Amino acid sequence: MAISLLIVLAGTVGMLLLLLTWFGSRSITPEIEDDLDPILGARDPTAIYESHGPFIPMPAHLKTSDQMVDWMTKELPKLTAEIANPRT
Repeated sequence: MAISLLIVLAGTVGMLLLLLTWFGSRSITPEIEDDLDPILGARDPTAIYESHGPFIPMPAHLKTSDQMVDWMTKELPKLTAEIANPRT
């Protein structure tokens, strides 16, 4: 009798684990089409930036975080203003 109950219990636990592995991954990972999502798709990150407007790379000569913050607060607004309002 005890062996029969253990077999039934093991079968139940096994079926629950099988259902969890079968349906569990589908509920965690969102179903996103690769062609529609530029981040998860096969597109190049540079192509993502180029497709959404101008991309201004940070200059390579900036090494410390203070230099980067200084450039972002002083120079970057000037560059974005020039892009938004081009001079003719």
